[in-house]
Amino acid sequence: ETISLLVSLGCITLMSTLFGRKTAGTRMTNINYARGLVIALYLISWMFSFMATQLVQTNDYNMVSCVISIYTCIALYAGSKIIIYLFLMEKVYVVTAVGLTRSNFWLYKVNLILMCPYLVIVALMIIFRVHKINPNGECHIGLLRPAALPLILYDMFLSAWLTVLFIRPLVSSKSMLQGPSKGRLRDVARRTLVGALMALLLSSANIFTLVYFEGNERGLVCLSCCTADVTLNAITIHWVTSRGAS
Repeated sequence: ETISLLVSLGCITLMSTLFGRKTAGTRMTNINYARGLVIALYLISWMFSFMATQLVQTNDYNMVSCVISIYTCIALYAGSKIIIYLFLMEKVYVVTAVGLTRSNFWLYKVNLILMCPYLVIVALMIIFRVHKINPNGECHIGLLRPAALPLILYDMFLSAWLTVLFIRPLVSSKSMLQGPSKGRLRDVARRTLVGALMALLLSSANIFTLVYFEGNERGLVCLSCCTADVTLNAITIHWVTSRGAS
């Protein structure tokens, strides 16, 4: 319990720091779509960490806290993943579209359509959730395989797809990223490629854990893992948008 609480408090501190650095001296009128997504990710990550600090202290012998824990994991984790994918899609648009609006860029539309199955997966996560108090009073939460397997397969597919979309313009000789004047765009593409790979690795590790425990992971551990996952993703996105890459 102490370790879980320290993890949550550490994540709150990190997210507060990143949020302050990203918004310092920034006017609301200067916040574009991509920056707005980053700020929204910080807020969701902070909310996740804050909720976790409250729940890890009341998780055992408390069914209400146990139920809230699984719904918090589902809602805020899914929300953070949607924002991350929207951010990566925006970066794909930035580095591949030439003089096209989002509504006229076919690849942007395809990417949005590919996100639609996530709504079905969220519904599966709600239906096949697990929350129970064992005889020792410990809260155990997680996802059953009918939800966990589609989630991990979808996350891996979408992250891999977005990774390919960043690799293609970097290696293609006909890409708009080629040429001495395109150094900044190439840097954006490289950084976002790293971000997409990190999102894939973190999600895979976290969801593989859910599959392994088959809904029998202790609530404290599940909350800590999800909090760390969301926070590390936010740190990665912060790095992607640093040095003027945003």
